[in-house]
Amino acid sequence: MAVKLPARMRALQIAKFGSNEVLKINKNTKLPIIQKSDQVIVKVTATSLNPLDIQIRSGYSAKMIQRMTQKEGTFPLTLGRDFAGKVVEIGSSVRRVKVGDKVWGTCIPFGTGAHAEYTVASQMAMAIKPDFLSDTEAASIPFAGSTAWAGLAGRAKITALKTSGKKVLILGGSGGVGTLAIQMVKAWGGSVVTTCSSDAMSLVKSLGADVAIDYNSSNAWADIESEGKYNAILDLTGKNEDEAVPLVAKRGYYVTLHNPLIQMMEDMGVFRGAMRGSNILLRKSLRQSWKYGSTYNWLYPVGNGLALEKLAPLFKDGKAHETSNRQKVFVQGDKKSLPNIREWSC
Repeated sequence: MAVKLPARMRALQIAKFGSNEVLKINKNTKLPIIQKSDQVIVKVTATSLNPLDIQIRSGYSAKMIQRMTQKEGTFPLTLGRDFAGKVVEIGSSVRRVKVGDKVWGTCIPFGTGAHAEYTVASQMAMAIKPDFLSDTEAASIPFAGSTAWAGLAGRAKITALKTSGKKVLILGGSGGVGTLAIQMVKAWGGSVVTTCSSDAMSLVKSLGADVAIDYNSSNAWADIESEGKYNAILDLTGKNEDEAVPLVAKRGYYVTLHNPLIQMMEDMGVFRGAMRGSNILLRKSLRQSWKYGSTYNWLYPVGNGLALEKLAPLFKDGKAHETSNRQKVFVQGDKKSLPNIREWSC
C-alpha cells in the first residue's frame, strides 16, 4: 500500500559553503523525489555525521557538486550520507526492499542527503536493517563500513576466506573506517598493525589491534618497518605513501583512500580530471608491480548494501561494534549538538 507523504519536511541544510554557521534547519524543504527506477525514498529515523559531510560543508568538491545539481540548483544543500529508517516509496525496478521495510544505508555522495526527515538512495546502497542493531547504531555504520569493505575485500582481497595468517597495516586506525577495518581483519583471522594518535592507543587495542604505533612518534616508521612486510596496507591518512609502498609483501596490496582524482576532476573538469587521474594511477600501479611485485590501487568510498549484509553477522556475533566516540549520530537533524563537532580523521 502506498504511503501518503507530506509535501514538505524538515532538513538540516546549508545555503552556501562555510563553517558550522551556515547550517540551518529548514522546516519547509521539498521532499526528495524518485528520479531513477532503482531509487528508494526512506523516512529517516537516525542519521550520522561523517568527515566527508564536514568537508563538503566547507567547500570540498564544490564545483563538482554545482555541476551535478545544476538543473535543480545547488542550494540549499542537504548533507548527510548515512541513514536508518523505513521505506515509504520505491522505484519501478526496485527488488531488494519494499515499502514498510526498515533499512540502513548510504546516500549518493553529492546528491540529496540524509540530514532530513526523508531521503532518497539507490536500492544497491541499502540493506534490510538487522533487528539486533538500534537505529542509532545502524546509522553510524554504512558509509564507514562500506568504505572499509571496499578497501579490504574489494581492493586488497582481504576477505573472510582469505585473511587467516595474513598481516595488515592500517594507517590511521582510530577513525570510523579504521576502527571497522581493524575489527574485520581480526574477525577474519588476520593480524593488525595500526597507527593512531597517542590518545587513541587504548581504543585500537581494545578493538583487537596486535600492534598500535603512535604516528607522532619520532620512531613511528622504524617501528612500522620492524614488523616486516605486510600482505596488505590500507592507507587512510595519505601522508606517508613513499614510506609505505616498499613495505608491501610480494603479491600484496597497497590501497589508499586519499587520492587526487576528485580534486583533479574539480580543478580540470570531469573528463580531463578523470583522464589525468587514470594516467597517474596507471603509472603508480606499474611502478609498484615492477619494483615491488605488488599491487597499488586507489579506494573510492561508495555505498554498498551487499557489504552491509556481509558485515551484519560480525555485529550480531560480537566480533565488531560501532565506536561512537568518532562519529556523531543524531535524529531528525538535531542542530543543538553541531557547534561542538570537530573535523575527525577518517
